[in-house]
Amino acid sequence: MNPINCICRQCKSRSECHKDKMDVVFRIMDNENDVTLTDGKGIVLRVSDSYENHYDVAKEDVIGRSVYELEEQEIFKPSVTVEVLKEKKKVTLMQRNKKGEKVLTTGVPILDEDGEVEYVISFNSIDIANVTTLHDNYSKLTQLMKEYSAEIQHLKMKELEENSLIAKSKEMSDIKDLILQIAEVDANVLITGETGVGKSMVAKMLHQTSSRADGPFIEINCGTIPQTLLESELFGYEKGAFTGASQKGKLGKIELANGGTLFLDEIGELPLDMQIKILQVIQQKVISRIGSLEKTAVDFRLVAATNKDLEKAIRQGEFREDLYYRLSVIDIYIPPLRERRDDIVPLILNFMEKFNARYRKVLSVSSDALSLLESYDWPGNIRQVENFIERIVITFKGKMVDGKDLPKAFQPGQRKPVDLDGSSLSRMLDEYEKEIFTDALEKYRTSVAVGKALGISQTTAARKLRKYIPGYTYLRLEDSQK
Repeated sequence: MNPINCICRQCKSRSECHKDKMDVVFRIMDNENDVTLTDGKGIVLRVSDSYENHYDVAKEDVIGRSVYELEEQEIFKPSVTVEVLKEKKKVTLMQRNKKGEKVLTTGVPILDEDGEVEYVISFNSIDIANVTTLHDNYSKLTQLMKEYSAEIQHLKMKELEENSLIAKSKEMSDIKDLILQIAEVDANVLITGETGVGKSMVAKMLHQTSSRADGPFIEINCGTIPQTLLESELFGYEKGAFTGASQKGKLGKIELANGGTLFLDEIGELPLDMQIKILQVIQQKVISRIGSLEKTAVDFRLVAATNKDLEKAIRQGEFREDLYYRLSVIDIYIPPLRERRDDIVPLILNFMEKFNARYRKVLSVSSDALSLLESYDWPGNIRQVENFIERIVITFKGKMVDGKDLPKAFQPGQRKPVDLDGSSLSRMLDEYEKEIFTDALEKYRTSVAVGKALGISQTTAARKLRKYIPGYTYLRLEDSQK
C-alpha cells in the first residue's frame, strides 16, 4: 500500500496502520468511557479496565469471544455491536448489563475501502441509571405541571363563575360559550347592551380566559373623563408638554395596556377628533405621547363597549363608520334582564351571599319575595339588582325578606298595563324610561343620587335626565341658588 494513502503516513502495511490508529483511539476513549473494540465479525479485541466493574465479568472472559455469544449469555443485551454490523452506521441504544443496570451505549463502525465494517468501537457514554432518574423526575414534573395547570384553570373558571357572569339563561350561556371560543384570538370585540347589563364583566372574562391573562387589564370609561383630559389619559404626555403637566411626564392608558387588554367603556361618548386618533392606533398599533414626536409600538387586545346605538350615531354624524367596523370584528350583545329573567334569581342569591359575608349578616329571601323580584323589569339591570340587594342587607332588621317587605314598586298591581297603541318597542321603552327618571329625580333630587339608586353612573343619569326632562339643567342651577 502506498504510504501516501495512509493517514499516519508511516506504516508499512494497512493493517499495521489501522492497528496503531485503533490503539490510539481506544486509549483516548478509554479515559472517560467503558470501551469495547471488536473486529468486523464481532470478535472482541479489547475492553476497558473498568469493564469488569460495569458488566460483572472479567476481561479475559470477554476478549476473543463473539458479541453474539455474549449477548446470548446476557452479559449485555441487546448488543450495540450486532446492530452496527447489521446497519453499518452509528447506533445508540440502551443495554442492560449482567447486574440488571441500564447503560446508554453507542457503537461506531470503522469502514474499509470497500465500505465494509472492519472494526466497531462501542462505548458507554453515561450511566443510564442517572438518565432514568432524570427522566422519571422530568415525567413526574411534567405530570405535576399538567395537574397544576388544570387546577389553575379550574380555579380561574370557578372565580369567573363566582365573581362575574351569572349564566343561567340560554342567552348568557351562549355568550359565555362565545367568550371561551374567541378568548385566544386577538380580534377586536364590541360589547353592546343597556347600562348595567354586565359589559365590563364580559370584558374581564375575555381577558381572564385569554393568553393575555397575565398581562394588564386597563379599563377607561370614555364618558366620565372630561374631553380636555381625555387625550392625555389615553396617550400620556412628555414632561412640560402643556401647562400644568407633571414634570415627570405620564404614561397613557393605551401604553399601560401593552401586552394585555385595553377596555374602552362607553366608547360611544368619544368626541369625533378622538375617534380619529383611536382609529389610527388600532390600525398602526403605535402611539405618540403628547409633546413627543417619538412613536411607541403597543401590543394590546382591544375590547370596547357602549349602550348607544352606534349605527344610529353614524347616521347622525356622531360616530365614525370606519371606526365602528374596526371595533365590531366580533359583536357581543348582552340582553337586558327583562329579556333573560332566568338570571334574576341567581343574581339576587349571589349578591345576597356576597353582601351577607361583607356585612356579617344572615339575611335570606322568601320564595314569595323572589317571585316578585323576578317579575320586576329592573331598568338598571345587574347594577340595580346589586345596589338594591346591598341596601336591603344593610337596612333590613329581620332575618328573612318576605314579599310584603319589598318596596311598593315590586308589589302586585303596581305594574301599569301596557297600552299597545301601535307605537314601536323603542318608543314604548323610551316612555317607560322617561317615567322612571322623572320619578327618580322627584325622589332623589340630584343626578348623583339618581345614578346611585338606579345602579348607573352619574354621567349616564345626567344624560338621561337631560334627554327626558326639558329644562333639567336650568332646574338644577335654580336649585343650587336656593
